[in-house]
Amino acid sequence: MLSSLVGRPPYAPAVAAPPLLVPLADGRALAVDDVGDPDGAPVLYLHGTPDSRLSRHPDDGVTASAGVRLLAVDRPGIGRSTGHPGRTLGSAADDLAAVLATLGIDRVVVLAWSAGAPFGAALAARHPGLVSALGLVAPLVPLTAYADAGVAEAAGPGRRLFAEMAAEMTPDDVAAEVALYLLADPATREAVAEQMAAEADPARAAEVAGLPGAGQHLVAATVEAVALGRDGLHQEVATQAAVPDVDLAAAADGRRIVVWSGTLDEISPPAFGRWWADLLGAEHVVVADGGHALALPRWTEVLTHLTSGSEA
Repeated sequence: MLSSLVGRPPYAPAVAAPPLLVPLADGRALAVDDVGDPDGAPVLYLHGTPDSRLSRHPDDGVTASAGVRLLAVDRPGIGRSTGHPGRTLGSAADDLAAVLATLGIDRVVVLAWSAGAPFGAALAARHPGLVSALGLVAPLVPLTAYADAGVAEAAGPGRRLFAEMAAEMTPDDVAAEVALYLLADPATREAVAEQMAAEADPARAAEVAGLPGAGQHLVAATVEAVALGRDGLHQEVATQAAVPDVDLAAAADGRRIVVWSGTLDEISPPAFGRWWADLLGAEHVVVADGGHALALPRWTEVLTHLTSGSEA
């Protein structure tokens, strides 16, 4: 398993050039990979934790074939994006809106994976005219969702412990404890591959193994997360450990929303997707035998489902 993750990738690398660094008004910049069909429907891709803009499908040709221009963005402090200590869901959403404005995009479809889900919902809630459709794939839930008995019961031991810690500690204190365990330090390709192999549940492992190049690509995406240091990972965890500063339910207004959950996902079980679907009045697609990486083997299907009929 380890050799398959760190070996020579049997595909053309998804990123052949450094990312575009889009400046923000305060002097920071967010890193963006602008890939796929340049004339296609614009889709903003939001990564999970701990990974980066690279965690999309390993072959950007597949994205182009789906008629999509994919804008994969590193959140503040992640990958090649400038850090923003004390950032919140709301400030991160404003950063994303500013990046899209700079790129001349006034309507976009959002595809958010795992821990990217609250950021996608925050963008739709805070900038309603910008987001035409919202897709949440294997979505993690915000801290407030654990008040739902179904969410709390379905969450794995690690997620329940995280929620308990967040109820008793400051977000920064939670991040100081949790970030140490999320990613090997130093985050070498070998160490990250070993950690991913040890932590992957069977469904996710099968999804990754079934797509040529996906294992190596996800390792690279995770290593890239701390390219500028580990402060951004701390910021990611602290944001997740804080009560949202955005009314996420406001994302429901005026757009198509689809949530995908896998029945075998041990990180984001279907109860998490159900919580989002109930909150946002969304379509909930439950994928039989799907794991946490369910979007990768179904990339074209997910993109087409989201962009068909959208106004983006």
